[in-house]
Amino acid sequence: MSEHDAVRTTRPPSRLHLALVTGVPFGLFWGVIVALQDGPVGDAGPAAYAILAGASVVAGVLFGAAMALVLGHLQERAVQQSGVPGVVAYGTVRAAVPGPEVLARVAEAAALLPGGRVTAVDAGRALLRTGVSWRSWGERVEVEVLPQGPAARVVLRSRPLVPFTLVDQGRNAENVARLAAWVADLP
Repeated sequence: MSEHDAVRTTRPPSRLHLALVTGVPFGLFWGVIVALQDGPVGDAGPAAYAILAGASVVAGVLFGAAMALVLGHLQERAVQQSGVPGVVAYGTVRAAVPGPEVLARVAEAAALLPGGRVTAVDAGRALLRTGVSWRSWGERVEVEVLPQGPAARVVLRSRPLVPFTLVDQGRNAENVARLAAWVADLP
């Protein structure tokens, strides 16, 4: 009875984007920390600060390249496994039970997610939240119920809790897949 179809709503970041997003802040942070710790000596002049700025740029480029390789590889592997290229996952499932019953049992669904809990339930939808792990700062999961006669169509959405997340390693696609299987198995 399942019509689960996870689709993307965002594109995955390019390796260059990952390198810039991780490398630029690291280079700036590194340069400021070095300048504040012991910095160039007082009589070194502006040349010492130019060398420090150049070293910060090099550190940022190296760190960004390493992060682009590592994070890019992890996200590509997750895309191959889940088929969802971005960090936002979406799916629809046909439930064999009425919509109010799906919402009444949504706490069962939250228990299927790592660190999951119900944050809100109203007449047509429930909001869930997952816990923090080494892969994620958590996700917002929405379970929307659309009545269709004696059954219901359930729309599932999962997205990162932190809005500027670029890499989720397939965590949102896993959330949607778990909840889709749960909805499809409801008696």
